[in-house]
Amino acid sequence: MLKYIFFIFSFFVVLSSCSVENVADQEQNNDEADIQSYITQNKLANMLKTADGMYYSIKPSGGTKAAVANDLVTLSYKLYLLDGTLIDSTNAPAKQFKSIVYGVSQTIFTPIIQLMKEGDKGTFLLPSSLGFGSSSIGNVPAYSVLRAEVEVISIRTEAEQITEMKNLYGFKTPETTSSGMVFEKILESTTETAISTGKTVTVKYLGRLGYGTVKVDATTNKLVFDSKFGEGEFTFITGTSQVIKGFEEAVLKLKLNEKAKVILPSSIAYGANGNATIPGYSPLYFEIEVVFVK
Repeated sequence: MLKYIFFIFSFFVVLSSCSVENVADQEQNNDEADIQSYITQNKLANMLKTADGMYYSIKPSGGTKAAVANDLVTLSYKLYLLDGTLIDSTNAPAKQFKSIVYGVSQTIFTPIIQLMKEGDKGTFLLPSSLGFGSSSIGNVPAYSVLRAEVEVISIRTEAEQITEMKNLYGFKTPETTSSGMVFEKILESTTETAISTGKTVTVKYLGRLGYGTVKVDATTNKLVFDSKFGEGEFTFITGTSQVIKGFEEAVLKLKLNEKAKVILPSSIAYGANGNATIPGYSPLYFEIEVVFVK
């Protein structure tokens, strides 16, 4: 009896698997037909095709810099459905671009960036498998082919990002420590003693990335373009690994009532993995003020 039950179960597993494969094959065929029709109707010339079904045409800038893993790639883009509906876009006149740490996670821009160099512009027709797939998101129906108009504004290594952050955040005569931290005091004290390990320390802080992201402002409930990822006041005990390595290194260089601005390379920040709001391999800017020591 058991062998018959097993046979029936196996039959339905195979049938289900075939059904899923048939749906995927059908959607792939539909996408290909939609893309071919769009190319013909819009007289798009010289479109090339990748192995995963994306069609593209790139206008080269003459630049030679291509993204490698962990580079920060900044894009200007407009994303459409094939019927012309605008799904999403950056704001080039306001210089509000999208920045992606390449290779840290897979996005719809990953296969696009692979084909482009700094300064290039291109048109890309993405089959649904490279877009949102079977998901229906906002005004994007399931299994939608997407058109992306993309320009690569810049490609920066982490070292290049740190150099640009020094200028962006107004460092004048910073110290660079052996760990790579860039450190400069804003307020100094001549009377207090330096902070040592094992102390209870309360700090005020502001944390920023080297680029802006679109987020909802908690006060106005409106979308804003901002580089801030955190701010506030908190207390910790030095020498107990309660904060990231670079943050503690900075605090240990301060005294009560002193304030500094620092840039932490990712190796002493959130490393390769990042966290919920900070991508891996991201250098960070902090302003830190010590308000209590015990």
